[in-house]
Formats: sequence, C-alpha cells, structure tokens
Amino acid sequence: MRSIEAGPDERGPWIHKSEPSRTGRRAWSACRKVLWPDWLKDRPRKAGEQTTRRWKLARFLLLFALFCVVELLAGMVLARLFEIHETNLPWIQVLNALVVAATASAVLPSMHIVRENRGLAEKEQARFLAAMECSLDDFYIFDGIADETGRIVDFRFSYINPNAERRLGVRRDELIGKPLTWFRPYMTTSGLIEKYQEVVNTGQPLTCEVYIDDERIKETWLSLQVVKLGDGLAITSRDVTASRHMAEHIQRLAHYDQLTGLANRALLQDRLHQAVIRARRYKHKVALLVVDIDHFKSINDSLGHSAGDSLLVAAGQRLLSSIRETDTVARMGGDEFVVVMPDFKSMEDVKRCGAQIVKAASEPIDLGDREIRITASVGVCTFPDYAEDEKQLFRNADAAMYVVKNNGRNGVHVFDESSPTGPAMKIDVTELHSPKTRSGF
Repeated sequence: MRSIEAGPDERGPWIHKSEPSRTGRRAWSACRKVLWPDWLKDRPRKAGEQTTRRWKLARFLLLFALFCVVELLAGMVLARLFEIHETNLPWIQVLNALVVAATASAVLPSMHIVRENRGLAEKEQARFLAAMECSLDDFYIFDGIADETGRIVDFRFSYINPNAERRLGVRRDELIGKPLTWFRPYMTTSGLIEKYQEVVNTGQPLTCEVYIDDERIKETWLSLQVVKLGDGLAITSRDVTASRHMAEHIQRLAHYDQLTGLANRALLQDRLHQAVIRARRYKHKVALLVVDIDHFKSINDSLGHSAGDSLLVAAGQRLLSSIRETDTVARMGGDEFVVVMPDFKSMEDVKRCGAQIVKAASEPIDLGDREIRITASVGVCTFPDYAEDEKQLFRNADAAMYVVKNNGRNGVHVFDESSPTGPAMKIDVTELHSPKTRSGF
C-alpha cells in the first residue's frame, strides 16, 4: 500500500483511500477456498446443468460483493477507533482480515446448509415421484377446494400416477386441476367425499374398502388409504376384488354345503346356538326339525350317484320353499337335513311346517329321463319344553324322527316326554300322474 503523509490533524478514515491493503489481499487469498468452493470450479457435464451453473456463479458474485463491502466498512470503522499512524497500519489490516474471515465463516456455512438441504429435498422428491410412477397401486394427490368460509368442500386433482390413469381411462393432463366430484359424482352419492373432508378436518387417516360399479369402474372392490397432505389428501388405492372373491369363496366353503348350497353343520350349529341364546333372554321358543329322506340308499344304489345328487339338490330346494325366511335349512351329510325355527308362535305352526315338508318331498322329482317319488320322515323337538340345550334338542328330535321310521315312514312326530315313542302323524299324499316313467321308493 502506498504511504500517505499527514499531519496529526489530518489523520482519519481516509487513510485507506488509495488502494486495498496488502494484508487484506492475503486474507482474501486465505479465504479463497471457502469463497470459491469446488462446486464452482467443476465444469458442467451436461447441457442441462448450464442454468444451474449460472445461478451458482451469480451467488458467488453476490458473496464477493459482500466481501468488498465488509472490508471497506471494517477499514473505516477501525481507522476511527485507532489514532492511526503508519506504524499501526499492519494491525488494522490484520483486524480487517479477521473481520472479513469471521463474516465469511458466519455466512458461507449457512449458505452451504441451505444449498445442501435444498438438494436433499429435490432428491427426496425425485425419489418419491419415481416410486409412485412405478407403483402397482393407484396413487392420487388432491388439493383442497375451500368455500367462502374456508371450509374444504371438494378436492382438485394435483397428481395421478400411471396405474390410476389406466384405471380411470382418462389422460392425466386432462384431469389435473379438475374437481373430484365433477369427474366422479359417485363420490357425493356414496358419502365418500364427507369421509375425505373429515380426514382433512381431523388429520386422522382413513382406511376402508369401497365397492364401485359405474360407467368407468365396473364391479370393483377398492382398498383405500387416505392421509392428510396440507389442505389436501394423498390417497393410495388398491384393487382387492380378487382377494374379496377368494375370501367369499373360502367363507362359503366353510359355512355352506357344496352340493346343495344349504348351510352346513358348522353354520347350523352357530345359528341354533344364537337362537337358543335369544330364546333364553326373551323367553321365546325354538323348534328343531330333523328330516330324513326315506330309502335314499336304495335310490343311490339303483340309479347311481349322479341321480342321488340331483335328488338331494331338489329335496333341499323344496325344504327352502316350505319354511319361513327367518328359518334355517342345513344339510348335515348324506340324506339328512335339519330345520331351525326360532321364535315360533305356536306348536300348530311347527306341525304345519313339518307337514308341508313331508308333502313337498313327495312331489315327483324330474331327473331328466325319469321321474321319481320319494317320502320323508320328520322328527321335531322344542326348546325349552323338552330340551335344556342344543345337544339335547338334537338328540330328542333325532329320536322323534326314528319314531316315524319305525311306524312306516312318511310322517311327522313331535317329541313328548309323556309318550316319546308314540304314533307318528301320517301325511296323506295324493297320487300324481306323469307320462314319464315313475319310480317309487
């Protein structure tokens, strides 16, 4: 730096007016690596990086201008603080450099942190979008649409992944910005839009399954996971139709007879158990009817298993047509069926049902190449009159059915402790004629 001679009254901040200090230049050289990091030295590897490089250069020039301003102000302030003599100049220059270095150390790390955080956020966003674009699930992001009071009343499409685009059958760019209820009026009629609004209002996620059958999505079960995202929603949707059908099939295998479609033993026991519980609680009664097809073994052996199966299916359907909607018909296995009558009004209703079963069973059954006529034996027991629980109810009804068997079949017997083996009630069946061959058993 060029020396300036001045009298005692002329010393002041103008001492640095001629040129930057040599020590300041050394400070700049020492701080150069901090102010000019490696990310500014790298040449762009791709044409798409040119814009980013220009922004980095602009930020660097801003920092350099800040450096120059700080050095100038520091020199002026320090010159005021000291009664400057040329012998004091090196100390002022050192202090000047320290001020600049302190400023750089305070500003630059925060700039790096901001830049790194922004870079991490951009990477996370790119990673998230890549995952959603490749997802096998449908994924949507909706922005909230508020009314004049600020309440969210609808949602606007903000993002749709390719799988959702295929399911809806509409291009993404045609949906972005459109209201949800405008595109899917079903959301309003089904009440689903209210559930979405509740997620935004409460912040509580929603998981549910909905059945959709409209002009865009046919007979489909969707599993929805809905979470709040700002004033909008992020929704993941998965088609669970196949798994629902599989679950229903397994449920049917577990509770229904595969041949007749009637309830099986497991479902019957559950229905009977529930009926007995209600009867105990409300002082009602339950009737159990055990129905056995007479001479079924002979039919099966003479006509074959296919004819026997057809006969059982027809018998099951006739049983269904002979009972109330609240009653249950089950196939216990072989040729034995059971009817549960909960909450019956009188014994006359039970006897009438038994007689209707016997009469319906005796109607000719068309097996394609022939008609056959069968009969049925029905045993009845009631709870709590002649049974204390389900097991005793089954046992007594079965005993009553064998009373009919021992008295010539084709009838109904109601269990009675005073005469448990009394005569069965016979049903008079009118002979029906048919041009086809008739087989009687």
